[in-house]
Amino acid sequence: MTAWLQSLDAALFRSINQSLSNPFFDWLMPVLSGNKFFVPAVIVASVWLIWKQRTKGALCVVFILLAVALGDPLIINSIKHAVGRPRPFVPMPESITLVGRTSSFSLPSAHAANMAAAAMVAFLFFRGSWRFMVPLAAGVAFSRVYNGVHYVSDVLLGATLGAGYAALLVWGLDRCWGWVGRQWFPLWWAQLPSLCDFNSRPISPSQSTPSSQLSTPNSQLLSLHWLRLGYIVIAIFFLARLAYIGSSTIELSEDEAYQWQWSKHPALAYYSKPPGIAVAQWIGTHLWGDTAFGVRFLAPCVTALMSVLLLRFFAREATAKLGLFVVFAATTTPLLSVGAVLMTVDCLSVLFWTLAMLNGWQAVRSTDAHVRSTPTRTWASALQPWLLTGLWLALGFLSKNTNAFQLACFALFFVLWKPARAQLRTTGPWLALGVVALAVLPQLIWNAQHGWATVEHLHNRAGLAQAWKFTPNYLIDFVAAELALLNPAFLALIFGGVLATFFSLSPTGGEGRGE
Repeated sequence: MTAWLQSLDAALFRSINQSLSNPFFDWLMPVLSGNKFFVPAVIVASVWLIWKQRTKGALCVVFILLAVALGDPLIINSIKHAVGRPRPFVPMPESITLVGRTSSFSLPSAHAANMAAAAMVAFLFFRGSWRFMVPLAAGVAFSRVYNGVHYVSDVLLGATLGAGYAALLVWGLDRCWGWVGRQWFPLWWAQLPSLCDFNSRPISPSQSTPSSQLSTPNSQLLSLHWLRLGYIVIAIFFLARLAYIGSSTIELSEDEAYQWQWSKHPALAYYSKPPGIAVAQWIGTHLWGDTAFGVRFLAPCVTALMSVLLLRFFAREATAKLGLFVVFAATTTPLLSVGAVLMTVDCLSVLFWTLAMLNGWQAVRSTDAHVRSTPTRTWASALQPWLLTGLWLALGFLSKNTNAFQLACFALFFVLWKPARAQLRTTGPWLALGVVALAVLPQLIWNAQHGWATVEHLHNRAGLAQAWKFTPNYLIDFVAAELALLNPAFLALIFGGVLATFFSLSPTGGEGRGE
């Protein structure tokens, strides 16, 4: 029976791939399988849909993204590896292959699954969308066979699975929203009792809000909504990253591999790096075994912790909604996204830099008039933020040598902001600096024992033995790389925020820049 089905599949494949071959399809089918305009077109279509349909359009886009992001790696790829069916061009070398020949398995087709999932979600939100989405999904599925990379059964199974788990996802999350929304997001649930039934009537907030929260003002309750949403988003990204590194999709990088070796030989420092990365990998491999997952385990943990810190900081200092935006912005920053799955020194460096920055701000703010006048505030509690700031600065330096530049950032901050300069007359900043000085000792001791190997390494890397000359090409390359790594849109917002903050610190506001 299996042999008969395989022969039928092969016959159908030859019929489509070879018998139907013609110049027009030879041009069209590779375009349907993938082209450079696909992603921009999807972005434009998503923006247009959200602009025209508001909440309904936004939910449709989110559900499509979830269906593709979860279904492709967790369901489709899992089945591919479990079945292990080779591509049709492997047993049939005479196949006409119009797109790249890949070494991945054939059954089921991810292209067909993703398009069917998108079509199903679009249909559930906009019934008339089938007139466009179904032909498009069918065209993509057909193109995979015509292009010589899938059997007919591959695309049929992929489309069936994609449509199925997309419908299940929408139904499941809608049911989940019925309970979670009422308990955790009563104000939003009152306006949107169902995620996919937009004919349902809004409910009075007094009826939707749990009795335990009725006494909470709506403004505070709304802020709590955004905070809870932030926690959920962070948890989703955390679990997705754990699943990704657990799938072993990418091999260990060169840095991860040799730093893994460092973790097997504890030392006060290493040739090119402080001991922090070795300690982190030692913890991960002792928790999860001497595996690639163990090596990378702390990367998603560190990123999730940093996201929670940013969310709570902005919720306290500004709004939880802004905090959620910052979390999203950080997530879409390539440098931070890579650090969320690869266990390198940058991951730890960013975490401790962030912790030092947030605690440093808290330490400076502790001298505000309303805080100083608090009778219960003691000398020890006033020093605590500075001690923590020093600790995070020290751990940052023990993770990456360039974290020492954060001291220069603090110095510049003291120069530019008068309330910060007032702290220099207190014990706190100098106590923090003393803690940082202690962090230098391990590397000093190790280098003294090993002929100052790290110093020589950094000296050679910096090219200090060569005469300095201005190289504009390198400067342009550096700026371009930073724009790419930091996300151009996010980088523009950073500069805008810095300028806005600087000019808002007027002397009349009590937080002036003047002497």
